[in-house]
Order: sequence, then C-alpha cells, then structure tokens
Amino acid sequence: MTATMSRRTLSFVMLLGFLAGVLNARPTAAQAVNPIQSQDTNTAGIIAELIECKREDGVMTIKLRLRNTTDKEEKVTLISGLNYDAYYVTAENKKYLVLRDSEKKTLTPQASGSGILWVTLAKGGTYVWWAKYPAPPASVKKVSYYTPLTPPFDNVPIKD
Repeated sequence: MTATMSRRTLSFVMLLGFLAGVLNARPTAAQAVNPIQSQDTNTAGIIAELIECKREDGVMTIKLRLRNTTDKEEKVTLISGLNYDAYYVTAENKKYLVLRDSEKKTLTPQASGSGILWVTLAKGGTYVWWAKYPAPPASVKKVSYYTPLTPPFDNVPIKD
C-alpha cells in the first residue's frame, strides 16, 4: 500500500508540476513590428499602422495593423457590402485591386455571408488586416495604399 501511495503521490506531484509549468508559460511575444507609416482612422482612438508592403513572386502583400488607443473596447467595420475594392494600391498611374482566387474569393480576411467584416478591439488591442494584390513591375519601388478607413498611405516603399 505504501508503494502505491508513493506512486500516486509522485504522479500527483508530477502532474501539479506540469500544470504549473503550463499555467506559468507565456508565449514568446513576437517582436513588435515598427510601422512603415501611421494614419488616424475614421474611428476616434483607432490608429492604422501600415506594417508590411512586400513583393514576392508577382504578388504584393500589404498588412495594416489597427491599434485601439482608447480606454474602452471599440468596434471597427472593415468591409461593408463586400467593398473589398475600396482597399487598393496605385503605382505609376495604375490601380491594383485585391486578388481573387478561382472561386472569386478575395485574398483577404473574409466577410460574413451578409458582406460585413468587423472587429472588436479591446482596450489597447490590435488587429492585422492583410490583402494580396498583383505586384507592380520590379522597377516600381513605392506605392500608395488606399483604404476606406484612412487617408492614403503615400510613398510606401516595397520590400522585395
């Protein structure tokens, strides 16, 4: 009986140690990405930070981080009425719209069946919107990025 109790006790202690390790484990925070540019949005207290403009294999990826600087939760509508084409890139007098797959789905976060995509940002919270576009020619080194949330992001350098 003593051997059984000590095995149970040892198993229990090991389980407690494991759980304590799991509960105290903190994911390694990814290094904060410094914004390329920042803009105020049409929602008070929400800042839009352009954090990536990258060209690879004929596709340009743009990432826009929304940051809640208020002391309360805020709701931001990103897509309304499937208005994906309101997020676009210009370069050398050409407009580039969000890419779509073979089923005509945009290469972005998807809106609901009713055509709306909104996020709720906690106090101090962030959300990263991303979209894929046809890449402008390699000779183009900077673009402008337009959104329905912000003034244009102009002279955005493209990372190759």
